[in-house]
Amino acid sequence: MANPGDAASKLLLGTGIGLLLIAGFGLIEQRMSVDGLSLGWLFVLLGLISLGLGKTLDRNSGPLSQAFPDESAEQLAVRVRNDINTSIKDASVGSAWAVLEANVLEQELSQEE
Repeated sequence: MANPGDAASKLLLGTGIGLLLIAGFGLIEQRMSVDGLSLGWLFVLLGLISLGLGKTLDRNSGPLSQAFPDESAEQLAVRVRNDINTSIKDASVGSAWAVLEANVLEQELSQEE
């Protein structure tokens, strides 16, 4: 299993190359011109941005490095296990508060009668 950083990097690099190919085909078929600004230049810009973001993920830096960490399978398993344990602890604390609140309300109702 590929780590999230590698997978996202490959996806961004492939997308960037694909967008640049689209712009190249637009130039070949003369749907886009080099002389003026057109919608085709948006594909060039998005392609370059995708390539840049993909390269920064390769180096484990940049704005997407926190969202797609470069970690091994063992590190990923440990992080997911810790997240699951934290969720379970939070759920058990919430249910403990619910039980405590129910007991207090039950005592208040019994005292009113």
